[in-house]
Amino acid sequence: MKLLSLELKKVNIISYCIAAFAIFACLLGLTYIFAWVPSLGTANPNAVELFSTYSRIAAMGGAVGLMAVSALASAMGYRYVIKEYSGANAILLFTYPIGRKAVVWEKIKLLLLFVSATTFVCTFGSFIVFALTGHMFSLVDDNLQLIDIALALRNAVVLACLTDGIALCSLRIGFIRKSNSMTVISAILLSMLLVNLAADINQSFTTVFYLSVVLLVIGLLLTFNMSQIVENMEV
Repeated sequence: MKLLSLELKKVNIISYCIAAFAIFACLLGLTYIFAWVPSLGTANPNAVELFSTYSRIAAMGGAVGLMAVSALASAMGYRYVIKEYSGANAILLFTYPIGRKAVVWEKIKLLLLFVSATTFVCTFGSFIVFALTGHMFSLVDDNLQLIDIALALRNAVVLACLTDGIALCSLRIGFIRKSNSMTVISAILLSMLLVNLAADINQSFTTVFYLSVVLLVIGLLLTFNMSQIVENMEV
């Protein structure tokens, strides 16, 4: 816990919190736009059906949030983990009177804590704000029910795990070349491959759930491999 607090002091978390708030605000605004689509006379019938219920609007917002937070997580992962093990920064880290693996895992813990909290707040939090105002002002041609909130909560937890897995996998890919662009691009590509499933999470929940578990396990295994590499690094 003490090492985690020390690592927290090293990273400028404020800038990432501002970015997370920007994602929250954009998602909230996008959710209102989704709700507005059915009222357009020229709207596609499929789009009208897609954005006509709270559960479907929440699912679409979650899919967009998955991509946005994945990109943010990869950028933070590069700055906070990969860059720290490049050049003179690595020499400084290796002077810590603590095992190298322990330092890597503390960094990963902090990264996953931030990514999970950001994903949950951005997806579920923005939906709650929208749902309350939408219910008050009848923005959606649907009755807000407790099951809609329960589904949004369940989906937000699964999307948080999925985003964690994407972040860890992209981190390991970027660590190969110590490249920021490789880290971010791999996160974006992974999230793009999964965004359709995330948007259809209400109908494909079992698939998304197992996929999130598998991806998170793969990410943890890749992180273990990265910690082994750090353990044997020579400076």
